[in-house]
Amino acid sequence: METRKMARKVSLLTAGLLLTIIIHLCGLTNAISEPNYNDPVLVKTERNRNGVPIFLGSLKEDEREVKLDPPLSATDPDKGRGGKICGYGIIGQHLHDVPFEIILLNNETGEAKIVVKAGETLNCEKREKYKFTIVAYDCGEIHHYSNKSIVIVHVEDVDEYPPTFNEDSYEVEVEEGHVFGSITQLTASDKDKSKNFSKICRYVILDNDVPFEISNDGVLKNTVPLDHAKRHNYMISVVAESCTRKRSKPVLVNILVKKKCEVGWKGIQQHLEYMPNSGRQKISEHAHLDLCDKPCQVEKVSIRMVLTTKHIGKGCDRDTYSISSQRKLCGANGDSVDLLPSPSVATWTSSLPTDDGKESDQIFAFDGQTNAVEVPDGHLNHSLTSHFTISTWMKREHNSKRFGGQSSPNKARKEHILCMSDGEHLNRHHYGLFVHGDKLVFLLRREAAEGEDMEAFSPAEWRWQLPQINDGEWHHYALSVDYPEVRLYIDGKVVVPSNHDFEVVDDWPLHRTKKVHFTELVVGACWQGSTKKFDHFFRGYLAELSVLRDKTESERVIKCLVNCKEYLDFHALNKMESGTSVSFNSEMTEFSIMGKNVTEVESLIREVSYVNARHYPTPGRRALKMETAVECQSVDGESSHTPLSGVSPVDVDIIVMHPMRPIITVQGLSNLTLTPSQLKVGRRVFSNVEIIVSQADDEDEEEDDEDDDDEDDDEDVRGEDGDDDKLNGVFPDAGLFKPQRKEFLLDSCTVTAEPILDLHKEVLLTPHNLIQNLKLESSLTNKRLLIKNADKVRDYITVLKEIRYVHKDGNSLGSRYFELVCSSQNGRFQSKPVKIKIMAIHDEEPDTKIHAHARHNMETPYSDNEIHMLDNIKATVSTAPNFGMAAIIVICVGFLLFMIILGVIRIRAAHKRTQVVAVDEKQEMEWDNSALNITVNPMDQPYDRGDSAMQALRVADSDSDDDDDDTCHDSSEEEAMEKGTAPTKVGRELEWDDSILSF
Repeated sequence: METRKMARKVSLLTAGLLLTIIIHLCGLTNAISEPNYNDPVLVKTERNRNGVPIFLGSLKEDEREVKLDPPLSATDPDKGRGGKICGYGIIGQHLHDVPFEIILLNNETGEAKIVVKAGETLNCEKREKYKFTIVAYDCGEIHHYSNKSIVIVHVEDVDEYPPTFNEDSYEVEVEEGHVFGSITQLTASDKDKSKNFSKICRYVILDNDVPFEISNDGVLKNTVPLDHAKRHNYMISVVAESCTRKRSKPVLVNILVKKKCEVGWKGIQQHLEYMPNSGRQKISEHAHLDLCDKPCQVEKVSIRMVLTTKHIGKGCDRDTYSISSQRKLCGANGDSVDLLPSPSVATWTSSLPTDDGKESDQIFAFDGQTNAVEVPDGHLNHSLTSHFTISTWMKREHNSKRFGGQSSPNKARKEHILCMSDGEHLNRHHYGLFVHGDKLVFLLRREAAEGEDMEAFSPAEWRWQLPQINDGEWHHYALSVDYPEVRLYIDGKVVVPSNHDFEVVDDWPLHRTKKVHFTELVVGACWQGSTKKFDHFFRGYLAELSVLRDKTESERVIKCLVNCKEYLDFHALNKMESGTSVSFNSEMTEFSIMGKNVTEVESLIREVSYVNARHYPTPGRRALKMETAVECQSVDGESSHTPLSGVSPVDVDIIVMHPMRPIITVQGLSNLTLTPSQLKVGRRVFSNVEIIVSQADDEDEEEDDEDDDDEDDDEDVRGEDGDDDKLNGVFPDAGLFKPQRKEFLLDSCTVTAEPILDLHKEVLLTPHNLIQNLKLESSLTNKRLLIKNADKVRDYITVLKEIRYVHKDGNSLGSRYFELVCSSQNGRFQSKPVKIKIMAIHDEEPDTKIHAHARHNMETPYSDNEIHMLDNIKATVSTAPNFGMAAIIVICVGFLLFMIILGVIRIRAAHKRTQVVAVDEKQEMEWDNSALNITVNPMDQPYDRGDSAMQALRVADSDSDDDDDDTCHDSSEEEAMEKGTAPTKVGRELEWDDSILSF
């Protein structure tokens, strides 16, 4: 039962469910069955050639909606939902390339719009047209699609980008002196696609007051000729502007002003630094001859290089030492006499103006109006023989003063360099060297020896017309006479006479006369004996005027005296090709090359070097000038020898740097304490002296020697060692101290006395023979002892060790000081002063009383030459063969004095002990000795070895000289007397009256 009820319920439920389904199915059938018979139709009348409707639209790249004309729309004639438009679809294969979508605006009318998809952007520069296919579909339960239609969308460009230049910056080179229509072309572009937006309409220069302008097409040009000397370059800013007035960022344009191309040398440094002792330094190692594309087929290239050193001293780096030192180093004759010595040596030159006051290296100025000097009679024998040499350095400019205001050379006044004339009554000029306009004239009038000589003409005047006379430069003139032959040397080169610039004038000999008793030798004018005044004054500068009598100086010495130690050097003869030649002048300051190949000439000029062989050259500038001449062939190949114009000369400044300075150190001196007897015989005061020369950087010595630094800065500083090794550097390593005795020369040592010497009783004695043997010179005043002339350090040490201090009255001496200073190169380098103190001991026992005549001899222990030195305050010493002989002489003289003292003592003692014996009655045997003078040789007299006075003298002598170990006499004589006894003789004993004995 229950099963049935359950089954019934299930059946009822199933029936209800089925009924419900049927009802729903009936309603759906009614809906689907709503009529939808037509497809939508796109409203468009324009079609393509295939009959397909076309929609044309456009939009700007920065817009979102496409403008369609007419607007997009579609229709459907069906009723109900089938007649409505539900949307549009874009169809095709590349839908991802279409950045658009269609948005339905009205489903009744089918109106819609095309817009850019969200997240998409348009870029006309990348794509300016899109073409795609669309369809419309209705709202029917089964969509009906319209026919296909093509949509073409044009993307319109906008002014999106500013112009940009094709280059980040511009650089252009412009030759000076021209106005160019186009210097360079600037180009800018615009990324915009549209021609309206991408076109560049103009360019603008932002800088004001610049000599440039730019066209709308970007062509840059200059408005005036440019000048490299005024400005080497210009930096300007330029912008580009589009037609829509958008501007680019400024671009920089660097305009380099190039010097006008000149035919000449390139790659040669204008300034070249030369380090002392660096040997050869090439001047133009990278030289290149630029012909600037001139139409020239080179046939010959000639080059001339000239080293100019006229501003250095007397013409170049040659003035190392004083005239006497230079003559010594050149091996010149020692008999030459200096007529213009330093005022410190000769008083007659003290009134002349000088340059820097350097002793023994004076340049004397003559004003042409008032100043001249007379040479003392004793300084030089006024008469000249048939053989002599006169030499001098001279610098003068043309004298514009003429007699009567005329400019004729014939009226130029005479200006005497040297003149010997009558001292009284007459105006005869015996000889003279003078300037007359542009001529150098030498006059030599000889007196007639016999009456026949008065009838003979002989050469008396030699005239040279010289360009050097008035050029304002230093020149060395040497006149060598082997009468009647006369040779003139200028700067070491003999002047070859010619008819147009040289003449010899004959004249009568001078008449002998009794009116004239003396002559005058004058430098800088001529003495007129009749009027007793000077005339014919010289105007200019003189230095080192000297005369050598009775002989002539050799040509080698004359050349050596003017030898220049800086020069040009060339060592590439092996690189020369056939047809090429090179040449130097005698001073090696001018160098010439001539060749046919430019490349070869370039290679040769690169091998030319500058050399300064001095160890301590004069620092400063040296000018080098290089002149070039290029000859071309004609177009037809025939030689026309046409010079290529515009070949510019080259000027190079060679800067000689400061050398490392030598340090002269004097050491080994010690104070002395001497007894009066030691002072009387003399004592070597510098027996242990040592002189060491080392080097240091110039900066290290700046504080120690400020005066020397000032001299180094002067272009006229003159100094050098005498070594001839041109490339041997003395100090190769900076900052090291190395003794340099062999390479270094001293030229003076000065011993200064404090207080001044009393030359009546004290003196400094020098080794005369040694000094002259070394060709040194010495002079003594009460203030100082000067030893001078260039020589090795060891020779100066030897001389200094032999200097003795002598004092006749040692008891009156308390103490005194001697200061020693040595120098080189005319005081350019000096040692620091070193002092030595001498003290006298006054507790010595008085000397044994001796005879007055013997005492006089003992108190004057000087030679005749030394006595002459005391009388004249100063003396110049003479020479002997060697140092050993000088030492022996000094020892012998000292020992001789001792023997004299001993002899006098013995004679006096013998006199006191003499006994008178009875006289024989024979009157003829009686001696009349009232006027008898007997000279006793003390060397033949015996002496007592134990005599206390003699022993004291011997001890004093041994103390005063370490080298006096040997004597020059034997002391083996036998004693002839015993103490306390008197000699007895057979016959009458003579009584000696020794009151007038002289020894």
